[in-house]
Amino acid sequence: MLGKISLKLILILGSAAGIAFLTYQYLQSLQETETLVVADATIEEHSVIEEDMISTVEVEANAAKTLVQNSIEDPEVVKGAIAKTEISSGEPLELDPDLLVYPEDREEYLTQDGSIDSSEFIPAEKRLFTVALEPDDAVNNTLQSGDLVDVIVTLDSEETGERFSRMLSQAIKIHDVETVDGSGESYGKDGLIQHITLVVSPQEAIALSTAKEEGVVTLSLNPSDGGEKVEVERIYESSLEN
Repeated sequence: MLGKISLKLILILGSAAGIAFLTYQYLQSLQETETLVVADATIEEHSVIEEDMISTVEVEANAAKTLVQNSIEDPEVVKGAIAKTEISSGEPLELDPDLLVYPEDREEYLTQDGSIDSSEFIPAEKRLFTVALEPDDAVNNTLQSGDLVDVIVTLDSEETGERFSRMLSQAIKIHDVETVDGSGESYGKDGLIQHITLVVSPQEAIALSTAKEEGVVTLSLNPSDGGEKVEVERIYESSLEN
């Protein structure tokens, strides 16, 4: 009887000690923190990360692992790196070649004068294509680099000769915008031409080339994130009379 009681007592004490140890370990883990490098303000894509753009914060260790996988503790690691995508204010920076051009690799992304060559960020499967548009075809010349646009073409039907418009592409990213005075004189926005360079697929480049030759290209600002395409029908001129 005494032996059974002693065995039970040992098991109870052992279990209690195990629970106490695990509880202690858990409480200790809650007190552990990890240093994260975060953006002090929004860091634009294709911009160099400067010292005053980033800072460090202390975060509970488990929370840090949830926030970011390859965290950065030392700001010196990313100072001088180039952001491949926009980094929001307060967002932790991560050691990921898809997100950053590391400082030691920066030279191949710079031009001879030291500015960033944004063409280096174009994916291999994409192409750059430029259209020259007047304000009424380019959202009143308000489009900027990084915007997403839908490409609309208006042309004559080969069968009937009737004028119609159709959607050529959706959620196309603008790579660059250059505004020039096409008339030689400035009267507000009249006469101003925007050279808008788009990031397109090879097939879209061919379609755009044909559209430029055969009809009128118009860009419409797309406020979405580009993840979902909208079903649209072509509109004939005669349908507007009803």
